[in-house]
Amino acid sequence: MPELPEVETVKEDLKQKIVGARILEAKTDWEKIVKEPSFDRFSQQIVGKKIVDVSRRAKNIIVTLSAEKTLLIHLKMTGHLLVADETIPIVNGKWVARPGSSLADPQNQFIHLILDLDTHKVLALSDLRKFASVRLVSTEKLSEILADYGPEPLDPDFTFDRFKEALKGRKGPIKKVLMDQSVIAGIGNIYADEILFDAKIYPKTPTLKLTKDQLRRIYESIPKILTEAIRLRGTSTSDFRDTAGDKGSYGDVRRVYRKHGEPCPVCGTKIERITVGGRGTHFCPNYQKH
Repeated sequence: MPELPEVETVKEDLKQKIVGARILEAKTDWEKIVKEPSFDRFSQQIVGKKIVDVSRRAKNIIVTLSAEKTLLIHLKMTGHLLVADETIPIVNGKWVARPGSSLADPQNQFIHLILDLDTHKVLALSDLRKFASVRLVSTEKLSEILADYGPEPLDPDFTFDRFKEALKGRKGPIKKVLMDQSVIAGIGNIYADEILFDAKIYPKTPTLKLTKDQLRRIYESIPKILTEAIRLRGTSTSDFRDTAGDKGSYGDVRRVYRKHGEPCPVCGTKIERITVGGRGTHFCPNYQKH
């Protein structure tokens, strides 16, 4: 699932590529990908709208449109947005792209929503599992929809005190708590593993039992890992691609995520895999002692 670094990468791409464009037409082969309103109303209401801005909240992409409308997109498990020249055809949900091009990557060949733009570009949503969510809502309603998310971990006002307050009273294992979007926004399975390794914290440590020093280490590791992942344009060990259809390269430097059986980059001990909160979790049993 795309997490904060992947969604931030896509958001920044879209700001460069589609802001200022007007939407000419919406097309789909899977009407249920639009959750609100019906696809017929969606396609009628979105035509002619100008793309004013693109932002992010947690793992949501927020496309601000003219006429007080907002396009809210959650990529879920396998969704990603692609921007391409309109001359590259899409037939039966697949790009007819030259062999070897990024768009010809099999992960980019599950197109279920297409927005034609007046800049001779196409904004397309590829989603293998069809879990992605697209909603067209009033800008006024947006704050209500996003109200339950926790603080943004890269915001300047995300202080150590605010971090401690967010975790206050949480009884679950720290790995599960870090992935709770109502506690901190944007962290998922990949970066929870990476953050806890960097902080030398065992993933099943009860949150209530963390010392102040341990909390400080986690707090400092969060922006360190997320910022590095954004710089490297996300992780593509699975299906994530950026808006050009290219892979991110954080996967090349990850320390523990999906490294089961490989040597710890610090001490050489084999990385182990356990389950925390129903999610596969990777850690070093020596470096992250419990």
